[in-house]
Amino acid sequence: MSTPTAESGRRTSEDDRYEPETETSGGSSWSWSTIALMVAGGAILILGALWWADRNRSTVSDQGKSRGAAGKSQEDESQNKAALRVKVVHPQQGGMTRTTTMPGTLHAFQYADLFAKASGYLRAQVVDIGDTVEKGQLLAEVYDPERQQQVQLAAAEVERWKAAIAQAEARKTAAEAAVSASEAEIAVNQAEVSRSEALRRFREKEYLRYIELARHQAVDQRVADEREEEFESTKAAEERAHAAVKAAKADLAKAIAQVISAEADIRRERAELRVAQERLTQTQILANYTRITSPYSGVVTQRNFHDGDFIREATHGDVLPILQVARTDLIRCIVYIPDRDTPLLDRGDPAVVRIDALGGEEFKGVVTRFSGYELPTNRTMRTEVDLPNSSGRLRIGMYGAVSILLEPPSNFLTIPSKALKELQGSSGSVYVVEDQHARLRPIQIGRDDGIRCEVQSGLSTDDQVIVQYTGSMEDGEPVVAEPTGDVDGQGPGSRASGGGRGAQREESSGKKS
Repeated sequence: MSTPTAESGRRTSEDDRYEPETETSGGSSWSWSTIALMVAGGAILILGALWWADRNRSTVSDQGKSRGAAGKSQEDESQNKAALRVKVVHPQQGGMTRTTTMPGTLHAFQYADLFAKASGYLRAQVVDIGDTVEKGQLLAEVYDPERQQQVQLAAAEVERWKAAIAQAEARKTAAEAAVSASEAEIAVNQAEVSRSEALRRFREKEYLRYIELARHQAVDQRVADEREEEFESTKAAEERAHAAVKAAKADLAKAIAQVISAEADIRRERAELRVAQERLTQTQILANYTRITSPYSGVVTQRNFHDGDFIREATHGDVLPILQVARTDLIRCIVYIPDRDTPLLDRGDPAVVRIDALGGEEFKGVVTRFSGYELPTNRTMRTEVDLPNSSGRLRIGMYGAVSILLEPPSNFLTIPSKALKELQGSSGSVYVVEDQHARLRPIQIGRDDGIRCEVQSGLSTDDQVIVQYTGSMEDGEPVVAEPTGDVDGQGPGSRASGGGRGAQREESSGKKS
């Protein structure tokens, strides 16, 4: 290699870098650019080889994974084919109600047979069968003039005794006035007595002085005699005043006696008046028996006579009623409750009456009353539900189904009765799905109506309870759970091996589950 000359290197004006000059002499020497290209090409070859090796490994790995997934899928499919397919439901929140449903018949809330308590001819019968009547309305009248005459006589007797009482009260007033006059006369006479006594004392003193003067001959004796005469006169006047007082007191006593007599007359005549008034009331009552009025608002349901018929008094024997009226604004539905439900029946229990003649239309009411006594012939108890009937659509004699709520819903869960297994009193068990396996779980059971039963403990709303499967099942058996579309698990063709208490009841009664 030759040594570089002084001109072998130079500075470029652009980047001040030192660029060595390439060897121009000799073909065996390598330039720096050739070496750089060779290094770059080698690096590219190495990187390509590494990429190709990594790609081959990824392809092999993906093929292995695909083969593993396919194998697992085939394994799962074989397992699913071996697992038992079952239908499941979740326990429902809210317990069961207890109701009783029995046939019932509509009766009038009230009805009355209207008789006449008077004999006579029927007249003025203004109603017929089916007519609506109001309370107190006149329906018919029996003609009996004798009773009307008795009413008039009794009324005249009442007026007579009223006049007698007025006379007695006038006598009493006069006697009381005489008492007042006598008392005033006594007062005047007593005042006169006082004046006479005073005058008599004055004349007595004057007389004694004149006697003393005449004894000493100071005055003439005749003057003394005159004073004595005046004194005696005042004594007589005093005695007359005392007598007048006694006479006035006697008059007062007489007037008081007259007052007492008048009061006694008033009491007697008032008693007679009351007797006469009671007699008038009695005759009016007897006269009113000829008028037949409605005891309440309702409908005329029976008519047995026509205008002009002779009506016999009802007390004379067995006679037909003139009319019959039934109250229809309130209807009495009578239903007979069986023995098993009577202990749970209470006043106020909600009831629904479905009337067949009205297309099963529902009428709501409550239990109003029950007899508290079961008929020995069929062990049922008469129960009544009152139904408002302001529209008049309910007719006497209609019938339908009466459903009475005996007990409200409890707070327990409910499941289909067909899911129950191994029943022993209030204990039982059901199959539930846990980790794709059937597990037998014990539970406590409440009420059971054959369709659904209450679960008092042992389940939650998240549990999947098996209600339908084909074949047999054991605890721990793998299963595939499918939800049933029916809440009660009673879909078409549903069947559960073992069944529940409801299924047992159906089997015992010959019914097919």
